[in-house]
Amino acid sequence: MIWDVIDFVCRETALQLKRERLIALATVSTVALILFTAGAMSLFMLNLRLWTTRIAGELEVYAYFAGDYPGEQARERAEELRHWPEVEQARFVSREEAWRWLQANLSSSALLRGVDNPLPDGVRVKVRDPELMPEVARKLARVEGVRDVVPSADEASQDRGFVRSVVRAKRAVTLAGALAHLLLGAVAAFIVHNTIRLALHSRWREIYLMQLVGVTRGVIAAPFLLEGAIHGLLGAALACCVLVPAHMYLRALTARSAPFFLLAPDQFLIRFTLWLLAAGVALGLLGSAVSVRRFLSRRPEWHS
Repeated sequence: MIWDVIDFVCRETALQLKRERLIALATVSTVALILFTAGAMSLFMLNLRLWTTRIAGELEVYAYFAGDYPGEQARERAEELRHWPEVEQARFVSREEAWRWLQANLSSSALLRGVDNPLPDGVRVKVRDPELMPEVARKLARVEGVRDVVPSADEASQDRGFVRSVVRAKRAVTLAGALAHLLLGAVAAFIVHNTIRLALHSRWREIYLMQLVGVTRGVIAAPFLLEGAIHGLLGAALACCVLVPAHMYLRALTARSAPFFLLAPDQFLIRFTLWLLAAGVALGLLGSAVSVRRFLSRRPEWHS
């Protein structure tokens, strides 16, 4: 029994795709165009989010100990910071290491010859979330032996400061990407819905006869649902065939000309392709389900 139903659904779907080739071609092309736009925006937002996340991940709080504070105790305080829930990484920087770094990176390092090391011991703290930087800076200022914290809690919480700007940019990118995806998804579902609706109206006599002989609504609706899923899958596949090679080309181009702005690697592209194909199928099923549900909610009357 189940195999007969599967055979019927597949045959009806293939027959409808063959009958309405122009409508199917138009639907697939339109869905491909919409998913291409949605995919391009998704890749742009993904790369922008990766860039803002990378910048946010580089934000650190520097805590400097007093010059007369013992180095061993400063190292112990730095080890304790690693157990804070807000801290992702804490690295102790001795005054000797800081002095060597300054001599190696200062352009006029000759001026430092013969000068005694004036730098104190310190610790570099990387927080788990940039929004926690003011709180971490405030807690660091209360640690025993700490003389100065950069940036301070007030500087990290300033509305026009760099930290708050990074946090706002990260939030804006996430929100804009979600809104754009919802809008484009609604448009794609609406187009698939109208296409399946036309197919339903063109075959209302067949549907009416199937209802008269007792065919269930699920069996009647299955070919249309499968048709919508195929439209969405083909449209998503066409969009992927353009977006993925274009992104790989742009990534190679930016790696040579702008290495500081790295684009998403291949593992992100694999997940993006699977996501876009799944989104195409989901949109096709959604548009078809809405059309079929509305059409089958009432029994069509026979018109001569």
